[in-house]
Amino acid sequence: MHLPDGLIPPTIAIIAFIITIVFWVISFKKVKLTEQQVPMMGLLTALFFAAMMMNFPLLGPTTAHLLGGAVIGLILGPFAGLISITIILVLQALLFGDGGLIVLGANVLNLGIIGVFIPCILFIVLNRLFKPKVGSGLYVIIFVSAFFGDLLAAIAAGIEVGLSPLSPWYGLSVAVPAMALNHSIIGAAEGIVTVLLIMTLLKLRPDVLEKSPILGKLSLFKNKAKSEETSDVKE
Repeated sequence: MHLPDGLIPPTIAIIAFIITIVFWVISFKKVKLTEQQVPMMGLLTALFFAAMMMNFPLLGPTTAHLLGGAVIGLILGPFAGLISITIILVLQALLFGDGGLIVLGANVLNLGIIGVFIPCILFIVLNRLFKPKVGSGLYVIIFVSAFFGDLLAAIAAGIEVGLSPLSPWYGLSVAVPAMALNHSIIGAAEGIVTVLLIMTLLKLRPDVLEKSPILGKLSLFKNKAKSEETSDVKE
């Protein structure tokens, strides 16, 4: 998933950077973290910094690995999620040469925008459609959201490589299926990890999820808020 410098042309890299910069500006303006969420952001950033280092060879110089965008976005919101993934990608590029600096915008677009915002949007839509209670229904929605976020991020990277005249031996017919096939497997792992982490937080630190711009909208927390308001009125 980490594109190295020289794999895509400057035109694609520049367009990706422009899109990414717009999202960066919006995210830095919109992000709001509570006292509980700040250390959680640091913990998740460190966790997926390490997880992304476990790369599996994929297509030429590209690799497959867990993204972490779905779980960070669902727990902390997409704006914090984008910032977190950006920090990871910058550090990996500077410290380990994993992903290029010229193509940083493309990597952030794939992993930090598509890989974060898509799962959040999917979760909101599916949650409104099915309104699941905490249990298997909720976890299926979380899994599906994380899976498709990972898959679509991989397909985007495949399209960028496939359209690049710098890698004519791949092409769309090779790059996109290769990325999609491999990240169907990685996406399933992404979904499982996302479900397990959120399930753990629901049991151990529900206060963190209650403040989430995404998961905080669950009926679980809405009912809790209503009950607290009712108790305040009675007092």
